Amino acid sequence: MTLHVTRKMTFALLLSAGIGLSACSSDQVIGNTVDVAAAGTELVARGAVGAGKLAYKGGKSIVTGGE
Repeated sequence: MTLHVTRKMTFALLLSAGIGLSACSSDQVIGNTVDVAAAGTELVARGAVGAGKLAYKGGKSIVTGGE
């Protein structure tokens, strides 16, 4: 093989490896973003449920006189 052909093959190999790596990285970024959004939504939902339970217990305590 000539040096020119070897360089072309090396360039093609490095280019395809770089594209594969960037696709993998962007896939991980998207996955992590979705995970963070899902965790944030779950946290907000749990906070709303907790606040609702607290309000219910407080209202019940007021109505029943703390019994």
